[in-house]
Amino acid sequence: MHGIIFLQLQKFIKASSSPEVFSKIMDEAKLRGKFFDATKAYPDEELVAIFSATCKTLNLDPEVALEEFGKFITPPLLVTYKPYIKSEWSCMDLLENIETTIHRVVRASNPGATPPELLITRINPNEVQIDYTSKRKMLSLGIGIIKKIAEHYNEKVTISKTAIPNGTRLMVKKAGTGLK
Repeated sequence: MHGIIFLQLQKFIKASSSPEVFSKIMDEAKLRGKFFDATKAYPDEELVAIFSATCKTLNLDPEVALEEFGKFITPPLLVTYKPYIKSEWSCMDLLENIETTIHRVVRASNPGATPPELLITRINPNEVQIDYTSKRKMLSLGIGIIKKIAEHYNEKVTISKTAIPNGTRLMVKKAGTGLK
């Protein structure tokens, strides 16, 4: 997992608790004193350990916490990847282009980084289909990111999920467009 995600998870935990609780979480994850560099990749198991310890310590539902974490990390990611996001894009445009812009840049600039591979299809101007397949099984993180991107563009979206072989299909529709 990309170091930026680890650093954002630390900020998310600290914003939700205190330095003492954060230390307890890192102890529980057996990672006290671990330093994460934004430009490097780290084992997924370390992120899972920190996240699991956070949910246990703060008594959080993991899926809800993942979605909230997705919302939390979106603003700094939008700033980081702003040079690759066209100013005229809408929420649906950005969603349509995440794989070919942001994820492509992540893979090229950070050897070892493995964002999920997304098969994205623009259905119409107000609807995007995203096929999510990942060993990490962090779909709720992606849903939080989608919701925060919509908020960033002052748009409302609906998201429906359907199981597909090896993953989940998300249908993201701009709300209020009359599409069914």
